[in-house]
This record gives sequence, structure tokens and C-alpha cells, in this order.
Amino acid sequence: MFGLLVSGVALMAAGIVFPAYAQQGALMPLPASMVAGTGQLVVDGSFTVALAGPADPHLDAAARTLIRQLSAKTGQFLAGAPVTGGATLTLTVTRASATVPAPNEDEAYTLTVTPGGASITAATSIGINRGIATFVQLVAAGPQGYAVPAVTIHDQPRFPWRGLLLDVSRHFMPVATVERTLDLMQAVKLNVLHWHLADNQGFRVESKVYPKLHQLGSDGNFYTQDQVRAVIRYAADRGIRVVPEFDMPGHTTAWLVGYPELASQPGPYTIERHWGVFDPALDPTRDSTYQFLDRLVGEMTALFPDAYFHIGGDEVNGEQWKASPAVQAYMKAHGLKDTAALQALFTTKVQAIVARHGKHAIGWDEIMDGDMPKDVVVQSWRDAESLRKAALAGHAGILSAPYYLDLNWPAGRHYAADPMPENLPADLANLILGGEACAWSERLSPENLDIRLWPRAAVVAEKLWSPRAMTADTAGMYRRLDGVARDLAWAGSRHEAAGLAMLARVAGPAGVDALLPLAQAVEPLKDYRRSAQRPDAVQGTPLNRLVDTVPAESAQARAFSLAVDHFRTNPRDVEARAAVLRPLMVWAQGDAVLAPHVGATPLLAELAGPSAKLARLADAGLAAAEALHTGKPMVDRAGGEKAVVDAADAGAELEFAILPAVARLVKAAP
Repeated sequence: MFGLLVSGVALMAAGIVFPAYAQQGALMPLPASMVAGTGQLVVDGSFTVALAGPADPHLDAAARTLIRQLSAKTGQFLAGAPVTGGATLTLTVTRASATVPAPNEDEAYTLTVTPGGASITAATSIGINRGIATFVQLVAAGPQGYAVPAVTIHDQPRFPWRGLLLDVSRHFMPVATVERTLDLMQAVKLNVLHWHLADNQGFRVESKVYPKLHQLGSDGNFYTQDQVRAVIRYAADRGIRVVPEFDMPGHTTAWLVGYPELASQPGPYTIERHWGVFDPALDPTRDSTYQFLDRLVGEMTALFPDAYFHIGGDEVNGEQWKASPAVQAYMKAHGLKDTAALQALFTTKVQAIVARHGKHAIGWDEIMDGDMPKDVVVQSWRDAESLRKAALAGHAGILSAPYYLDLNWPAGRHYAADPMPENLPADLANLILGGEACAWSERLSPENLDIRLWPRAAVVAEKLWSPRAMTADTAGMYRRLDGVARDLAWAGSRHEAAGLAMLARVAGPAGVDALLPLAQAVEPLKDYRRSAQRPDAVQGTPLNRLVDTVPAESAQARAFSLAVDHFRTNPRDVEARAAVLRPLMVWAQGDAVLAPHVGATPLLAELAGPSAKLARLADAGLAAAEALHTGKPMVDRAGGEKAVVDAADAGAELEFAILPAVARLVKAAP
């Protein structure tokens, strides 16, 4: 079953290879500088960790994190706390870290490993956390048990802002899920949790100033302020900042359930259950709106200690404002030509509120429509060009547009996108702070979250950490990604375990083996095509189908694609032919096994069409491969070409990941 989630491609660190570990290195992100030594450091039950430098509870927590991760990866019983001396690994800092990380922390570290011991040195525990992530990835099994190769690494990040947006409004994520996500962020050196706490579908944090926000706007699924503080402490121990987002003036329907007087049209309002862009918006013309926001922002900026506070500002359609005589009269009196100008006025006032409470505001691209102070950060969800325009206007920026993990793009697409805009003057490069991977949760739940995030988020992490010259080898990235996926599983990710459990649920009486051939050949629809196929999906729609279960990128399909390309250039090669025929035969025969069960449950019933189409597509591939190998005309070419055309619509919100490769086979066949 593990083959469904990670492929069996040999592993090595692309561009930087340890001679004795060429098949095992799985570093991601790649370090800036690495020099291999001689020998290795054994990691066995006697492994211990010591601390050096000023006392720091965050350093102690980092050491315990390392010990837990090593114990999980190796299955060995290790000393659960740092020792006072004579340790295998010494963690040394020059100063104690602050209570919570600040922007632009020194995250550099030096990792030195010899057969006699190892050390990680850094300015604070934050750099130690980054070195720990590398050390754990270097641990591999060998003839003498688990060991780390002798090496010297000097490493630091390319960008200071390497984030992950976690949307907990559309589907709530419990504290345990958030903390697990922080563990995995630490493992790949991401350093900002962008916590999207409020949207149309839920206001997810306790407000003591305006309690009806969470009491009426959350269905009871919210974080208490004590839980928020605990998450912030948990993140700080891992060198991760927590930046909250309260999107406004749109995306606020959940606010209006308890406080309808904030809206531009009379209530009552209910929590939005559908997905999309909706009309309700805060009224930007009333002083009472800003008085409310001043108190709320004051409460939340006191709760969240980070220097930045995200105010959203995206996707305001202006319909409520257009329909309100009072708002229209205000616009006319103040010379505001359209709703964009009105939103710009609103954003300017909210930014000033945020500044009065000692924070820097962040907003999505749309905030650029106003005359914003230069310390406002622009986060681009539309494209890199928006980021370039922001920099030209003097604003720091963060890129998210190419890093939407919930849209099921392949890792290679994320890897190809660089945060640095093209044609940006060199003297403005420092305004590009970095980027954020995004996990919008319309079709994410606590159960399938890790399937959608990991290991692809590690690819974004490398893009933001490693020198640009080291992030151009996509094939090398994929070779390493399999090993990284396994390390992430040891670090707590449930992308494999949840995939197995969910697949078993879908399979039901058919059994997992009957469903595997189809599951390995498909991927979820990309972009927003799921919404187009299923516009009736709502917040309560179960996320328990095959489309919610399979990874965004099929490892089998990618391996098959590589095999097809090799076979097309070597059609007489018997081994190349076999590498193509083996998976095609499994896919061709899969429907005969699954078909008798498709009427057993609704989850299986919707797979009858995709399963039958897969069999026909695989048959076309087999015929094409045989023709290519023998040089004889393809049997039933018309039928094969029709199978390819029919497979373009797999059904069940799935797409055939093997379709492009089969199409290439059919086209190449005589």
C-alpha cells in the first residue's frame, strides 16, 4: 500500500551526494554549504544530547524535539532529556532566544559530524531547530545500524518568511492537528504559521470583548484564548511565528451572525455553509464599525504577540455597498467613484487601527488599491506580477499564488515557481520577504489534511530556504521527496496512515486490494474543477470519497510516465517494455476485480465508471506498447484512441494521472 503514496525511485541528495550514502540521502531543504567527511557517527541507544550556552527553555525544548524525532525514526529508546556532559551531540547557542520568534531572526547554523561526536551551533534556539531538522534527515540505516555521515554544514535561509497558511474557518482543525502541523513545519524549516481564523464559515477564536463572535459564529468549534497561547508557545519552541488573519471587510458572514449591525444590509445572518464569494461585508461608512474593530483588534493583537497582523482584504464584490442607499450617499459625499475606492478607504482606516496597537498590517493583493503606508506587507494570491508591483511601490511582499497545496498541483509545479519576481530591480529584492504555501480548507478536514499538505509542502519549504541555484533540478527533487515523505511520517505526518485508513473505508466490502489499481492511477481534479463539477458541495458534505483519499500526485503515474518515455526511445528493449507492461496489466485487470463490488456502497458505486474507463485506457496502452515493440500496426487503433478521449472525463471528481503517458504511447505506435 505504501506504493500508493511514495514511489520506489532510488534516493539521493540532488547535487550534493555523500559517497557512502548516495542511495539514502533525503535532505529537504538542501543546505547552502555541505562538505562530506570520512566515516560516520553511529546513532544507537547510547545517543545523548547536551546543551551549551545561556540557559533557555526553548533550547531545552528543541533538544527534546530532537530526541523524540530520533527515537521515532530509529525505533530506539533514547535518553528523554539533555545530559550534562559527554554527549553524542552538543547544541550550542550564543544567546537565549526571546519568548516568541521575531521577524528576521538569525536562523543560520553550523552542523559538524565526526565519528566521535556531533555539534550544532547557532545564535539562538531558532537556528538550533533548523540544524536539528537537517540532522534528523541525515540519519539513515546501514550495515552498522543507524548512523549519520561525517559532514560539515554551514546553512542559512534564502528568505526570512517561509510560511504555511492553515485555514481553520471553512473546516475547523483541532489543537492537536495544529500542533502536528507545527511539528512538520519544523521538520522542513518553515517558520511562519499563518492562522486563517475567521471567514464566512466560522469565527474560530474566543473573544472576551465580543463573545457572540465565537458563541454564534463557530458552531461551537473555536479555540479558547488559553489554547491560542498554548499553540503560540508550542510554535515558539520550534522556532515558528504565529501570524493571525481576520479577513475583512468581506469574508465576514460569521461575524454578522452575532453582530448584524456591522453589516451594510440588515440581518439576520447565518453561518455560510457554501463555498465562494458572497455579498455580506462590513459597513465601511459608520464610525461604529471602526470602534468595534478597534476593540477587537486591540484584544487580538494582545493575544497574538507577533509583529504582524493580517487583515485580509480580498474578494469584496461590493454588492451590499451598491444596494445600500446610505453607503451610496456616503460615497457620493466623499467623492468615492466606486466600491474599490470605498474599500481602499476602509483598509486605510483599519491599517491605522492595527498600527495604533503596535503591529504591522498584512493584506492580500487588493489592499494595493489604496494609498497604504510603506510598512504594510502585501501577500499575493493572484500572481507574481502583483508582488512586483507592490515592491515597485515600496511594499514588502509575500508570494502565495503558485503554492496552493489544496488545488492538487504536482510538486514540480510548486518547485518551478520562484518567489522573486522577474525584472525586479536588484535594489528592491530585499522587499521580497519570501512565500507561503496555502491550505484552504473547503475540501480539507483534520483527517485528510496531511494527505494534501505533505510531502509537497516540503518542496515549497526548499524553494524558500535553499539557494536558488540549488532548486532547479526537478528530477532530483522528486528523487529526494520519497525519503522526505518517510521522514515526515516518522515526525508525525499522517499522510500515509490516513491514506490507508480512508482507502479502507472507501473500499469497504471490496477490500483495499480491489481498489488499489484505480487509486494508484488517479488524482483529484486540479485547480477549482471540483467546485465546477460539484457546485452543491457545502461545509457539511462528507470528505470521505476516493477523491478525498488519494494523493494530489500519483507516484505510480509519475514512474509510469518516466518508463513510457524511456520505452519510446528504446522500443526493442525488453526491460523497458516490461516496465511499461507491468502496471498496464494491473490497471487493465483491476476492473474485473472491483466491478462485482461497486453496487455494495455509494462510495464504491460512483467508481464504476472510472474503473471501467481505466481498464479500457490500459488496454489501449497495452496494444500501443505491443505495436511499438514489434513495429506492427496497433490492434484496434480506433478503439484505443476512443479510450484515450473518453478517459479525459474520468468521473467522480477524479482525473487519470496515467492518461498523458498512455496518450503518448498510442500516438507513437505504428
